[in-house]
Amino acid sequence: MKILNRLTIKHLLMNKKRTIVTIIGITLSMALMLGCGLLASSFIEQMRRDTIESVGSHHVNFENVNYDQANIIKNNINVENSYFYSTLGFANFTDSINEGKPYFYIAGANDKLLSSLKLSEGRLPENDSEVVISEHIIYNGGKEIQVGDMLSLEIGSRYQEGEEVFENVEYLDKERDYIKDSISKKYQVVGKMKRSYLEDYHAAGYTIFTKINDYVQKPANYVLVEFYKPKRTFEIGKEIKETLSLKNNDIDYNDRLLYYYGTTRYSNVNHAILSVLSIALSLLSIGCIIVIYNSFAISTMERKKQFGLYSSIGATKKQILHTVFFEAFLVGTIGIILGIAGSFLGIYTVLQILNYLLKNIWQYEFSLVINWTFILVPIAFMILVVFFSAFIPARRSSRVTPIVAIRENDDIKMPKRKLKTPKFITKLFGIEGELALKNMKRNKKKYRITVLSLFVSIVLFISFSAYITYGVSTMNSVDYYDMDITIGAYEKGKLEEIRKDPRFSSTYLYMTDYITLQVPFTNYVDEYLDYRKERISPYEKEDYLQVDLFVFSDEEFQNYATSVNASKNDIIFINEGQITRYNDGNRKSYHGNLLKEMPNEFSVCQLNSSGEDYDCSLRDFNLVDRDQVPITFQYLKYSSFPSAFISKSKYEELFQNFHLEKQEQPFYILHANSSEYETIYQELKDKAKTDNYNVSSPKMELKEQKNALLAIKILLYGFISLVTLIGVTSVFNTIHTSINLRRKEFAMLRSMGLSPSGFNKMILFESLFFGLKSLLYGLPVSFGVILLIHNNMVTLIDSGKILIPWNAIFIACFGVFTVVLLAMVYSVHKIKKENILEAIRDENI
Repeated sequence: MKILNRLTIKHLLMNKKRTIVTIIGITLSMALMLGCGLLASSFIEQMRRDTIESVGSHHVNFENVNYDQANIIKNNINVENSYFYSTLGFANFTDSINEGKPYFYIAGANDKLLSSLKLSEGRLPENDSEVVISEHIIYNGGKEIQVGDMLSLEIGSRYQEGEEVFENVEYLDKERDYIKDSISKKYQVVGKMKRSYLEDYHAAGYTIFTKINDYVQKPANYVLVEFYKPKRTFEIGKEIKETLSLKNNDIDYNDRLLYYYGTTRYSNVNHAILSVLSIALSLLSIGCIIVIYNSFAISTMERKKQFGLYSSIGATKKQILHTVFFEAFLVGTIGIILGIAGSFLGIYTVLQILNYLLKNIWQYEFSLVINWTFILVPIAFMILVVFFSAFIPARRSSRVTPIVAIRENDDIKMPKRKLKTPKFITKLFGIEGELALKNMKRNKKKYRITVLSLFVSIVLFISFSAYITYGVSTMNSVDYYDMDITIGAYEKGKLEEIRKDPRFSSTYLYMTDYITLQVPFTNYVDEYLDYRKERISPYEKEDYLQVDLFVFSDEEFQNYATSVNASKNDIIFINEGQITRYNDGNRKSYHGNLLKEMPNEFSVCQLNSSGEDYDCSLRDFNLVDRDQVPITFQYLKYSSFPSAFISKSKYEELFQNFHLEKQEQPFYILHANSSEYETIYQELKDKAKTDNYNVSSPKMELKEQKNALLAIKILLYGFISLVTLIGVTSVFNTIHTSINLRRKEFAMLRSMGLSPSGFNKMILFESLFFGLKSLLYGLPVSFGVILLIHNNMVTLIDSGKILIPWNAIFIACFGVFTVVLLAMVYSVHKIKKENILEAIRDENI
């Protein structure tokens, strides 16, 4: 057995090129499989940490539970950790500059929840006379409070529509939303914190936390829990809800965090993600299997004569199998070790690039996380692939009789009838093309391996390009902001003054309002009709359509109307939006028109604070294409409500009296673009607190989002490059070895007078034949895979139509001929220069 092992090593050394290419194929396959696992485990852990920092570590929040219910939840056997806070009351915030947040919301929390808050200054409260306040009070509410100050608050119960509410929900108005039964309470401010994830952006009160040791007796407790098994969160949460007879809105799942534990309440999301991953992993696995199998199939094919000689001098089938397994062990061990090292080095490098590109987005840096499941499974998979890739061709070769193996004619099948070739082959490629075609028909095994390698490469490249096409299409929404700076204020004069800055290249100053247009139900598209029924609030009418109305000056409106060829002067309507529905355990997004057709007339009804309607008639309006929204308003195409633009004079004619009667103050917004937006933004930000306006820079936020998109694209294109490299390696290995196995055949043809130009014709014909044959099989299968991807992705997003990666298909069509031709030209280059007699006698390749 030792002598056979030495001969195997000698064979590998004498055929260094094929050995190296085989090792490269195994290395790349191992690196890709293991790299996917390392990247997945690192990304999941990173997203968990970042999500916990943003929305907390709890799995579910039980809201508005009483004292007894809170204790039952806390003592549940499935609960690992519990955090709680209780509503102690609301206090009027008379100095608030934000009309939508006129309250302080005072919450008492235990030490565990307090420790989850992000302090920016000072310390956490240690008793119920100390508080930590949100910085949001200062920069959004306009009240300067320092650590060490004393707060004197009149804390009472909050009522909406005459009923007490404990939640920090959206503000209605002075008539329907008020506080009563107040008592005086003094607190010392001991710390400041970042805005808490427990304070919704639409909340009416700025959150203030103090310390309490136990739940309050009234139904104002909130229990945040972490379960031992996060994947069972929805199951356990449902059991607790039914046991305590809680309402659906009394249980709030931390969906963002649970998603990274591998669970979601939306069944179609689970199904789609699992299906998409299954397709990707199946393609990847099949590609790796065929790449490695082809390498050993070619190896055993070229050693068949050698095996015949071994058998003729007494080697058994078992010994021949051992010889092949020994070769597989050598190249497999080297390839797997190099693949493991390469994957760790590659993923570490990728993570460092991500940290550089996304340094201002994530709370933490990416770090290499080792999940042994994601490491051991790929290694075990590769070992099995190498074993079976060697076993199948070796077992087939060991069954061939020694005389047949030595003669090497079992692969060539001579049919009883004469082989026929199409006449056009002879006309285009001469007798050389006819010889090549007949040779391939007689020796189908060798050319099938080449076609199979090309077929797999085509399918992998196009399929993973489809993943990129769908993935990037879902991320294009980061481009919907086309403004550099946006400033909002109740005083129009301040914005007019800011607008005069000569550094601005373009500006839009408008007044925003929310009106409700009466539209018959028959006009809604089905998706929006269902969405409205799900989201209708008690203060809205079901047969009304809410519209975001933007008021331009007469001059600006006229300029815009002219630019979009609007013939009527009342209103310009944007009939487009994006909605996401959650129902029946499914999540579905829709982007497109919201109305089937535009009615001839709108009855305009603005719902005011008392619920009364203000009616007027609107007939002259224009409907513009989705690509004709004004500059700096691209984001409106992704709003969940239709949008409209109206001139100031027409707005005053329709609505001004209403505003004067109700004493509602309009809000103005300035959109501006400038090449110096970063400098201007910083200047405006410094003045915002004293001048009572808010400012943001979508361009700066967009820069970080684009970096995130760039990072994802780098990952995706790096992945597909590695997949393509594996395919090209397989094709090169197959063609190179196949050509070398035919050295005697080519030498005999040359000895019979085959000219160099005739030889080139043969190579060209075979290249075209391999390319066309592989495309004939590869393209239909690729389209089938694209359809599978679409059918699964369409359950999550509304893509409108199948997204076919045409660029990838064209590249694949062109690339397959290029790769085949280059591989064949490279392989025959030395053959042309060889001595004919030595080529016929030489046994080594």
